[in-house]
Amino acid sequence: MARDRNRLRDFQQALAERLRVAAELPQRQSRLAVQVGDRGYLLNLDDISEVAPIGEITAVPSTQLWFMGVTNVRGTLYAVSDFAAWLALHTTSDIGARRLILLGQRLAKLRAGLVVTRVVGLRLLDEMKPHAIALRRSWEISSWLDRDGVGWVEVDLEQLALDAEFLQVVR
Repeated sequence: MARDRNRLRDFQQALAERLRVAAELPQRQSRLAVQVGDRGYLLNLDDISEVAPIGEITAVPSTQLWFMGVTNVRGTLYAVSDFAAWLALHTTSDIGARRLILLGQRLAKLRAGLVVTRVVGLRLLDEMKPHAIALRRSWEISSWLDRDGVGWVEVDLEQLALDAEFLQVVR
């Protein structure tokens, strides 16, 4: 019995030490990489509640062409915008790859969703290097190059969702 207690105590001490060391390591910042038209964007995972296939969207009359309408996701209505169409970017014909990005808890009051051309996957910022290009919009917060030399622009989803041009959905 005493031997079992010693093993348990040793295990707990080792676990506590591993947790302490892990807490001291620098946090790795990951972003969701998405393709919008032919451009790459990085989205903060903290600002996303869900990535989903595009379901039924109800069109709203007299709105901009890039405003797709509203969709019901588990009883909550979301305003859905086609990000590529809003940016006037060429989109591919691969409609099956398109995904709906729903804004997360911190931005939940906005009840908005963005359709992106394709979800590429996760990217770690510490595996990329800053890329010095001119950022054109207030919601573009930084630019990065991955190890393959592909450029990515990091997006502040809150600033994007509050952009006056983006909010002007009525024609």
